[in-house]
Amino acid sequence: MIADLVIIALIKLLQQCLRVLPEGARRAVGRSLGAAGFAVIKTRRNIAINNIMRAFPEITRKDAQDIALSCFKNLGTNMIELLLAPYIPADEVPGRFSLEPRDIVDKTLGSGRGVIALTFHFGNWEILGITSKLLNQPVVALARPLKKHVRLNSFLNSLRESTGLTIIVNANTGKEVMRRLKNNHIVAILGDQREKRSRGVFVEFFGQKVPTSKGTAMIGMKTGCIVVPCYPVRKGFLRYSIMCGEPIVMEREGNIDELIEKNTRKINAFLESIIRQYPDEWFWVHQRWGRDRKRKETARTV
Repeated sequence: MIADLVIIALIKLLQQCLRVLPEGARRAVGRSLGAAGFAVIKTRRNIAINNIMRAFPEITRKDAQDIALSCFKNLGTNMIELLLAPYIPADEVPGRFSLEPRDIVDKTLGSGRGVIALTFHFGNWEILGITSKLLNQPVVALARPLKKHVRLNSFLNSLRESTGLTIIVNANTGKEVMRRLKNNHIVAILGDQREKRSRGVFVEFFGQKVPTSKGTAMIGMKTGCIVVPCYPVRKGFLRYSIMCGEPIVMEREGNIDELIEKNTRKINAFLESIIRQYPDEWFWVHQRWGRDRKRKETARTV
């Protein structure tokens, strides 16, 4: 509890210091923090490099290191942007953020129907709530709680909500999501989180099957709602084009298990396509493929 209060106080102090800096200096602080993280956090650095080489086996380790370093710098920038998000003047929002392409936005997010906005740990996913201000309608997001850090969790959610989101705790939320969709809300769901082996469906991702959440596919199949992939493309510091892809059609006729796997594969395929386009914008630092047990056992015997 005391640790949370100290961390929150330090974050608030950093926020006020950042506010007096020019925009270029703010961006430099973020990239410097990211570069420092790359240098110091060896475990996560190695995870990122190994993940990149796993996804792109054709590149050299040096190329993978360059992508990982750029990824860390972007993550540092993301953090600074989130801290400053509450202080963006309302009249600057349209100039800093855009929803594209308009034809897809108007027929999906702007349709007035319940929509699943399928998002990923890509770009600065934390500021996607700005979509609610651009559309002038509610956007609800699921967020996993920091169970042992209640005060810190509340503070972080307040930052997220400052972008325009409504946060609901991602724990047994099926009925709440259904209710929100029925009330024609946009519900943002992260589609690339690693799932427990016992709960997920094993679906191909960059050529290897990984445990993936069934949630988006199951909700889309059950409700028939539109599933729109959304991702931010960085245009500068706190400047983004929020891109909407063509809706991902959730097939609903056939064997339920086969349909879940097929529809979830569509989600992974879309994610692969944008990672290939912007390889340093994805969150490479987590164990998306899980720990490679075979490699670990081999290393022990060498």
